Order: sequence, then C-alpha cells, then structure tokens
Amino acid sequence: MGMGEPMLNMKEVLEAHRCLNKDILIGQRMITISTVGVPNTIKKLASYKLQSTLALSLHAPNQSLREKIVPSAKSYPLNAIMKDCRDYFLETRRRVSFEYTLLAGVNDSVKHAIELAELLHEWGRGHHVNLIPFNPIDGSEYKRPSKKSVFAFVSALESRKVTASVRQTRGLDASAACGQLRNEFQKSPLLSGSINQESHSEVALAS
Repeated sequence: MGMGEPMLNMKEVLEAHRCLNKDILIGQRMITISTVGVPNTIKKLASYKLQSTLALSLHAPNQSLREKIVPSAKSYPLNAIMKDCRDYFLETRRRVSFEYTLLAGVNDSVKHAIELAELLHEWGRGHHVNLIPFNPIDGSEYKRPSKKSVFAFVSALESRKVTASVRQTRGLDASAACGQLRNEFQKSPLLSGSINQESHSEVALAS
C-alpha cells in the first residue's frame, strides 16, 4: 500500500507476490493487494486464483459521493466494481476487504453506514469493512471523526450483519500516522545539497 496502484503494474506485483510467498515463505493469506479500482483488472487478478486478500479503497456507499472523494471513480462505476469484487470472491473464495476512510461530516453518518450495508448485501457475501478514521493533515479540508461517530458507524454496520473493524492509529501524536509523513515531507522537502553532504559523510565513515 502507498507505493502506487498495483493494478497498473500487475506483472511486477505478481512477481513480488511470488517472491514473498515462495522465496521468503510468507503465506498467501498473509498478503493483501490493495487497489483504488481500475477497470478490467480485478477480474484479471482473480484469474490467477491467488489466496491473498483483495482490499478495495471504497470510501463511500454511492457513486456520487465516491466521485467527490476519489477522483478516479468516474471511470469505474460502483456497480461494476461491486460485481468484479463479487466475482473475485466467487473465483478465489477469498473475501474482499473494503477500505473506508471516515471523514467527519462527509461520509461518517449512520445514514452512510446503513447505505453501505445495503450495498454490500446487494452484492452477496464474502466481504469485510476496514474503517480508517482520517488522520488530520494541515491544510486539508477533511477532519477526523469523533470516537462517538466511529462507534455509531460500526454499530450500524454490525447490527445489519456486516463485519467491520477499525484500524488502530499509530503515530498520530507525532504526526507520523498514515498519510501524515508524506504531507510533512511535501512541506519541508530535503535539499539536494544536504543529501549530497550526507552521502559524502557516509562514504567517509565507510572508508
């Protein structure tokens, strides 16, 4: 995750998957392939019958809201994504994890949770929702939801027989949580001069 869109680099992703599984001996079921959703690629991935988890960055229970949060969603209608995810489960028998970042006042209401549950049930079984409270970033229009809102969202899903988990946030107090380090680097990028100086220092120490 966080290193580009796997489905746009599937050949190398499959090779990395083979290496992790066969050479480093990490079980396939311990590996997750995460995607925002690229047309015609989930079906292709399913054809390899991997026993790894597919994680789809959903973030919204309907097409119009998803387009506002995920710009690339315009090229991949939600119904098409859900069909491909259902087919992935039927082909591999591995459930799909739907990643859902909770944004205060945007997609975190009980109404959204109910709509999400209805969407998932419409497309059958074999799913899990991974809820991710947004990590605050300076200058972002989005805010982190309250614990009360997160709990209400989870309760609404579970009462409708949708399994859900909330990702534990680590490093929030040091601005080192998911998405925050990149933002800090963008605000204060390393100077090329300092990189060269550090390289020279390392060479000196090595010699």
